[in-house]
Amino acid sequence: MSPGRLSAQSVTIGRTRNCGTLILKALLVIAAVGGCGSAVIPVDTSQKVGGISINGGSFQLERGWHTPLTTTILNTNGQTIVVPVVWRSVNETVATINANGVLTAIDTGVTFIIASSLGVNSQGIQVHVVWLGPASITQSSFTPPPAASPGAVADSLKVLINDRAGKPVGALVKFVVSGGGGTVSPTYALTNQSGVAAAQWTLGNALGTNTVTATVVGQDSVPYAFVSPSTTTFSIKTFAALIPVAGDGQTGLILSALPVNPSVKVVDSAGKPRLGVPVTFAATSGGRLVSQTVSTGADGSASPGVWTLGDIPGDQQLIATSDKATITLHATGTGTPQHYIPKQIATAGGASCAIITGDTVSCWGGQPNVGDSTTLNKAAPTPTKSTVQFLSITGSPSTSSHFCGVTTASSIYCWGTNALVDTTGKVKTTLVPTALQSQLAWSQVAPGLQHNCALAVDGSVQCWGDNSVGQLGDRTNAVRFVPAPVYGGFQFVSVASGTGHSCALTADGSAFCWGQNPNGQIGDGTIINRLSPTAVSGGISYSAIGAGTNWTCALATTGKVYCWGNLFVTGSTTVTAPRLMTATPTFTKLAVGGVHACALTADGSAYCWGSNGVGQLGDSSIVDRANPVPVATTLKFKTISAGFNHTCATTLDGSVACWGDNSVGELADSVSVLRIQPRFIVTGVTP
Repeated sequence: MSPGRLSAQSVTIGRTRNCGTLILKALLVIAAVGGCGSAVIPVDTSQKVGGISINGGSFQLERGWHTPLTTTILNTNGQTIVVPVVWRSVNETVATINANGVLTAIDTGVTFIIASSLGVNSQGIQVHVVWLGPASITQSSFTPPPAASPGAVADSLKVLINDRAGKPVGALVKFVVSGGGGTVSPTYALTNQSGVAAAQWTLGNALGTNTVTATVVGQDSVPYAFVSPSTTTFSIKTFAALIPVAGDGQTGLILSALPVNPSVKVVDSAGKPRLGVPVTFAATSGGRLVSQTVSTGADGSASPGVWTLGDIPGDQQLIATSDKATITLHATGTGTPQHYIPKQIATAGGASCAIITGDTVSCWGGQPNVGDSTTLNKAAPTPTKSTVQFLSITGSPSTSSHFCGVTTASSIYCWGTNALVDTTGKVKTTLVPTALQSQLAWSQVAPGLQHNCALAVDGSVQCWGDNSVGQLGDRTNAVRFVPAPVYGGFQFVSVASGTGHSCALTADGSAFCWGQNPNGQIGDGTIINRLSPTAVSGGISYSAIGAGTNWTCALATTGKVYCWGNLFVTGSTTVTAPRLMTATPTFTKLAVGGVHACALTADGSAYCWGSNGVGQLGDSSIVDRANPVPVATTLKFKTISAGFNHTCATTLDGSVACWGDNSVGELADSVSVLRIQPRFIVTGVTP
């Protein structure tokens, strides 16, 4: 053997030879090699293995799962060292382990795992493989619909995972579209406590069979081969289940009835008529139908009756739905809608009013706030029972509310619920505009729930009505049926009233509030009712202020909005001092309603925030918003008014658009449905 080389036969790892035990490692330096008696081989005994233990000891593992194992290796000096390890499973039909120490449970039973290194073996640890997890998958509560159209959203797909005893068990399920295109979401779903996993299926866009396969998978998304069955397949066949019979492709004047009543036929997959099947009809663009749901007759046909077009020229649609099948009929609307263009718009709880040509007032919505002396709700602008001329009108932000206005003679008239204009205190509700008994000249009025405040031309704020929580600001709790000044001798430039509190601004932009305060709506950092004007904390200068149901918002001179009190969003807490509405543009106008508020930018873009249960924010949703969000429209507005559950605004050309609740006609729309986007008030059509 030549010097400087060591033959493969001269070293046996982990065995004893006449020359002693030789440990082969990368750092071994061979000074000289000859016979055993002549070789000088320095040995690093710090790397000689003294013992191996598998960390964690014996354990139990679910069938199909895998887990990494690690070891602790000590040298003969008792120090921890790092050397290569060889793993072995005594019974590989139960579990296997790879070179990296990852153990995979194959089948139920017991095996022992041993780790070896440089001739030293660990003591074996016991691994008990159990099968407590998924053993089968079945469909849960799924019945293919009798009819489905391409692109339809199928019912939620649900699968049930059971163990070997037939009891629900936790598992991971993979959903995959296996035929027909379409989508399914989510791809992976965990079962709930009942052993059910679910996904939403949208069918493909072509006629034919659509399938989704659900499979029980393991940690690495590989299907469990031992689960039987391990997959289940959902199937829906799409076909032309709805056929147009009459009324498709018509043309007519908007807001007018079409000459032919539309109808559709429902058939089965063989093309045979189906009897007694409900068909739901919906018209777009504000169109109206005699019936929304009609069952098919003996010939499989159904008709919603007369189709009256909505107020938007161009293509209008009638969508018929049966089971998961839909079909759309089209009509062309002609003519030009005549938009409602008053001088001023105001909203309150359940009603809206406007100053029209001649300075008189018309209203619509729920009574008694229409002011026309009747008790019937109105779905179109209706003149009040008064020839009084108004400069401005304002609605209360409360649900049970009223309107007040300042006339051209600087007097005040009020009408509606809790108007409190009778000096004897016996009449609190008026069906027609009724004069406030006062000799003062007024420039602004702010109706609340059961009280009113107003700004006199001399700059004083005077209030009347209920005073049980200090909302009149006169340092008492005495009810007043004629105006009395708030305490302090302040000179104000504007005033606003909420349900149980009021606020006002001075000429330098300082804000003061008084009255009810359990939600912090006074803004002084407390929840203590205040019987007289109290400075809002923060020292912010404001250009506008508005009060609603237990909250207040104000527009700072910087164009930023601050709110305090109950902010009417999920999880909101009492806010006792002005809080900045973040991530918003600069605003120039503010409107505060009962439970929501809106603001306009200089270019007329509208933003709203707060409660949105009936779409009063106009952002195409019914989701509450903690901060201002854009109204879903390309319209630009010059004024905006927030009621309790609805909003109205005037566009740059003076047309009125409204959105939100329409249960009593407050949007001036005879169709009693909520609107989640702005919609014009239309009073007629020009051919």
